[in-house]
Amino acid sequence: PSPVQQKQTQKFYFCLANADFMLNDENNEHLPEVLRERLRLYREIAREQDFWVVPNPAFLDATPEVAKNVKQPCVAVVSTDKVWTDFIKLRVYRVYKGAITGDESGVLASRTVINADHYKPPDPSKWTAPYAKYAPGWWEAFYPGNENA
Repeated sequence: PSPVQQKQTQKFYFCLANADFMLNDENNEHLPEVLRERLRLYREIAREQDFWVVPNPAFLDATPEVAKNVKQPCVAVVSTDKVWTDFIKLRVYRVYKGAITGDESGVLASRTVINADHYKPPDPSKWTAPYAKYAPGWWEAFYPGNENA
């Protein structure tokens, strides 16, 4: 069964930030690579994926004190692995780190998704990195339910 369909209550850890900062900011160009490498490792060792990118997480409705401190739209990297979310916090330092207990379908629910076309492509004349910017929508592969995509 898909992780989103399971109803077991457990603790989830998350790093939450403004979506533009987390998904589109040049300073976080390493985040897609970190997520892809973790996914590659999991597939190599046949481990079930335990991390997701959750846009506009519905669990913020239950934590308005957290929601009011994060510019909207927002996104959370959610995992059942506390140590790994500590690592994400260190790599993407300007995020709110927290934990929530619930079942996967509730914790991984989004109020609204952030589509690939949400951000304008960068102006090539202003892009100074020696590599191309990650393709828009790179984060959609990490949405809950896309584990086998």
